Amino acid sequence: MENTRNFYFVGAALGIISAAFWYYKDDAIGATVRVDKSVPRFKIHNPILGGVLQMIKDIDNSGILIEEELNGPDFDRAKVLTIPFAEPTIFVNDPESVEYITNTNFENYIKGTFTKWRLTDVLGNGIFNTDGHDWFVQRKLSAKILTNRNFKLNIETVFSENIGIFIGVLNAVAESQTPVDMHSLFHRYFMDSFGKIAYGIDLNSLSQGIPSYVVSFDRTQNTMGDRLVNPFFPIVDFFNPYLKNDIKMIREFGEKVVKDRVGEPHNDRNDLLSLFLSHCNEDGSKLTTEELADHVISFILAGRDTTAQALSWTLFCLSNNPAAKTALYKEIDEILGDQLIPKYDQIKQMKYANAVFKETLRLYPSVPREGKVAVNDDTLPNGIKIPKGAIVGFCPYAMGRSEKLWENASAYKPERWLNSKQPSNYVYTAFMCGPRICLGKNLAELQGVFTLVSILKNFDFEIIDLGSVKQKMSLTLPMKNGLMCRITKRK
Repeated sequence: MENTRNFYFVGAALGIISAAFWYYKDDAIGATVRVDKSVPRFKIHNPILGGVLQMIKDIDNSGILIEEELNGPDFDRAKVLTIPFAEPTIFVNDPESVEYITNTNFENYIKGTFTKWRLTDVLGNGIFNTDGHDWFVQRKLSAKILTNRNFKLNIETVFSENIGIFIGVLNAVAESQTPVDMHSLFHRYFMDSFGKIAYGIDLNSLSQGIPSYVVSFDRTQNTMGDRLVNPFFPIVDFFNPYLKNDIKMIREFGEKVVKDRVGEPHNDRNDLLSLFLSHCNEDGSKLTTEELADHVISFILAGRDTTAQALSWTLFCLSNNPAAKTALYKEIDEILGDQLIPKYDQIKQMKYANAVFKETLRLYPSVPREGKVAVNDDTLPNGIKIPKGAIVGFCPYAMGRSEKLWENASAYKPERWLNSKQPSNYVYTAFMCGPRICLGKNLAELQGVFTLVSILKNFDFEIIDLGSVKQKMSLTLPMKNGLMCRITKRK
């Protein structure tokens, strides 16, 4: 009798397990919505667990995994990636669909709770983590600031001053013949520059070392990136020995920057925080300390990381492509002559230098992936049906490497940007597109090329171990092991 009961128990258990495998063979367990089975799943998909095991196992290369799926020979119009207890992501790779979700039907595709839940404890309600009216107000205010003539002049002044400090640091490194991590130096340089531009404060991280809150921000940004692919992040966060204190330090930094400025006259200052402090809401109220801190923290991400990482990848790409490096040095020397620091009008003349910067971002976009949650059921231009609550994702990292969009896509060819016809923002998505396109795109390109030309006019760089350069997938696209270089002065 006992054996019979055990037999029935085992049979029932096997039946339940089999039913679960059958029911969740196309989507991970707990998927919040179900996507039509006709849309192919990622090759890394497993029943019940979806693609989570491979994504966690190879998290730093998750952008590469997505790129291989979207640019593979079996890709048609879309592919689905699911992870347990989360919204499924329907990835597209064509400009028409990207334009549709980011512009044509913009109101139907929002950041949603998937992103907000994972980022709010750090970014709060900053511009990169909001939707609807809150986003619109912040966007309008940010646009007003970034187009302010005095603000632009302040940016040019700050970078012109700080490049001298940067070159001084590099001179010392060259004289000592000591290898240096250029990835770290770029982050410190842009942190100092953006500290003055955004907050009117001098952080001195180039000369005095990396502040502790910057270390906290870097660690936490990696954590936020991991949260996007790991549905079990609350458990992982609980055992993270740094996270609680790191978030506390980041938030305290943002609030201190604000509190130190409240009550000061700011009408004669042209930094970002002064313009936010002077802003009045529709009801006449001022932004709260917490709201202002959200802006301070969000703009670190926008102003420091993206350009610093773009320049790091530029040095990497030039080291792998000697012909492009030679052509760039030639243009710099022809336009600058004996001049060691360029003027801003000269940067606009340097067509090849600007092409180098764009070509790097095509292959290594600072924001490598994006996703929007569907508010209502919808159908994309390519015919794929989108259920309410699903995420529609696109991957600038994959689109930049698509042979359907770029001739000889895997090759580093700055010359492709010298043609008069430029790709649309829905093909070249490094700065996003539609109403949420990066407001600082033009400034980022100008400052990135200005810094690149300035250091290459004065120095040559040799990457010590090209094979050690790896991606570290987070909210942006940093280098996992840094960029160790030998620096020599140019004669």
